[in-house]
Amino acid sequence: MLHKPNKPKKPIIPGQISTHKVPRYLGIPNIEEGHLAWRFSNADITGPYSCGAFSYADFQLLWDKLRSYEKMNVAKLREANSFHPMAVVNASREAKSRLQLLQLDDIDMLYSFHITSACRLWCMKHSNILSILWWDTEHKVYPVGKRHT
Repeated sequence: MLHKPNKPKKPIIPGQISTHKVPRYLGIPNIEEGHLAWRFSNADITGPYSCGAFSYADFQLLWDKLRSYEKMNVAKLREANSFHPMAVVNASREAKSRLQLLQLDDIDMLYSFHITSACRLWCMKHSNILSILWWDTEHKVYPVGKRHT
């Protein structure tokens, strides 16, 4: 068996190698253009705005609304007047007490979703993920006066 002499190996490089770096991540994504995702693990199922006392009709209504909202980005939800950030300091006394009891009193902002004229779904938001917190059938978390009265 004959041995070939060792030749130094020379890599084959197609074209020139660029030393200029191009960033692939250009910063924080624009949440206004993103779609929403729902999380249910923080839902309050025992309090006055319990998510655990749904009737079948409530469930069907909520299911349909969440599915339709999930198809919209945040900007479109705001345009449709279906999604509102609300400062916790302006919430009802009962809602603030409930947040303390749930050990969530460090939250500054809650997000309200319009379900019906009086019914709201309250969530906590992190990026595009909304953790469902309360099912407020009588608009008591953030009471507002009647218009034109």
